[in-house]
Amino acid sequence: MLSIVEQAASEALRQRMEAAGCAFEFLVLAPEADEIVDQSLHCQAVDRLFQYIEAQWLERDRQLRLDPRYADIAPPSMRWDLSKAVPKALGQDQVIRLMRTGKTERNPQSYALYDAFCEPPYSTRFINDTPQALFKEWLDLLGLVPDSGVVVLDWVENFNFNGLASDEPDPARDPWSDYFDDGLEWWGVWCLNIWNPERRTLGVLAASTTD
Repeated sequence: MLSIVEQAASEALRQRMEAAGCAFEFLVLAPEADEIVDQSLHCQAVDRLFQYIEAQWLERDRQLRLDPRYADIAPPSMRWDLSKAVPKALGQDQVIRLMRTGKTERNPQSYALYDAFCEPPYSTRFINDTPQALFKEWLDLLGLVPDSGVVVLDWVENFNFNGLASDEPDPARDPWSDYFDDGLEWWGVWCLNIWNPERRTLGVLAASTTD
C-alpha cells in the first residue's frame, strides 16, 4: 500500500511550478516498511498519479461550471489501462542525464527532462526562481538525486510518436491513456517512476500538453 508523503512541500512546489508555466504533474509516495518495491508497486504509483490528475481536472471543471456560461459543457474524461503499459528500466547513464540542467563542453547534449521542464508549448515565466534552482528542488522532492541508488522506470518510452513508428504496427506501442494524446501530437510525453531506496520514497511524474 502506498501513502502520499511530502504533501505540504509538494503543494507549495506545485503552485510555484504552475505559476512558472511548467507542464508536469507529480506525487511523492511511500510504501509500507516491509513492502517489496516491484513493478506492481510502481504500477500502483502511476495509477495513484492518474487518479490525482483526473480529480484535478474534475475540480477545475466544477469551478468552471459555477459560471452559467459554461454550465452545459461536457465534463472532462480520462481513461487509462496500465495492463497495456510496457515500462522500461532506465540505465544509469540515462538516469544521470535526467538530473542535468544544461550543456557544457564535456557534455554537449540536450537534457530532455530539463528542456521539457523549462520549455512547454506556451513557454515559462520564472520570476522568483531560476529554472535550474526550481528544477533541482523538484528533483530532490521526487528523490531523483545523485549517489542514492535510484531506480527509474519509463512508462512511455515505447509509444508511437505522431502516430508513426519505424517498425511494424504493434499494440504495445499504442498509448495506454488518452491523457497522452495532446503531447503525442508534437511536444512529447512523460511518465516516470523514481524509487529512492535510501529514503524509501517513490516519486511519479507525468506530462502531456500541446499548444
